[in-house]
Amino acid sequence: MQKGRSFEKQIEKVLAHINSIGGHAHKNHPQRLADGRYIQGESFDYECFLKEYKACFDAKTVQGSTWKIVEKDIKQAENLKHCKNSGLKAYFLICFDGNDVRELDVDIVIETLKRNKKSIKKDGLPKWSLLDILKEV
Repeated sequence: MQKGRSFEKQIEKVLAHINSIGGHAHKNHPQRLADGRYIQGESFDYECFLKEYKACFDAKTVQGSTWKIVEKDIKQAENLKHCKNSGLKAYFLICFDGNDVRELDVDIVIETLKRNKKSIKKDGLPKWSLLDILKEV
């Protein structure tokens, strides 16, 4: 199985649940030509809309306890920040070591980059807040 696919399958289950209770959630996909050739990546991976929760996020899998930010992540952070500026919750959803899922607000990523750092440790990052919200719905 390709890297991160197991994590994506778990996210897809959450998205399906959101859709089943009357919300809307979907995965964005890269732009491709009719023959499948890649043109451009997606701005970020997912969008979720519930009455009291409107969010977009990008999912990452990491081995170890530190997420190393790469160039693609910086562009995604810019896109997520535009969403946050429009009133949506915007974050990176990071799965550390295959089972420890943490939510990282886009503003923390941008502040980290402004300090010329390109890695963030999982310590202190909250669990995925959407799961708690779904328990209440």
